[in-house]
Amino acid sequence: MKFIVKLILIIFVLLFGLAFHIRNHQLVTLNYYVSEVQLSFSVIILIAISIGVLLGILVSIPIIIRTRKRNSRLEKKIKDTKKINRFHVMPED
Repeated sequence: MKFIVKLILIIFVLLFGLAFHIRNHQLVTLNYYVSEVQLSFSVIILIAISIGVLLGILVSIPIIIRTRKRNSRLEKKIKDTKKINRFHVMPED
């Protein structure tokens, strides 16, 4: 079921992107310090979104690594606690 939902979402995004490209195919001049280039507006938007996604991933990598290390330490503590509790006999009422 998850696969079907993801597939439908991907198809929707691709169709939306295609419709955006068809409606915004005008050439735009992009001036930067060294030179300038003419690209379609939709390609410039795609490049800007891609750069934003990459920057977001780069910023989140240290947080993900820190969280995974912490999760690993906590799982080890749980494993050690279970090992200790296995040998501990609880008094009965």
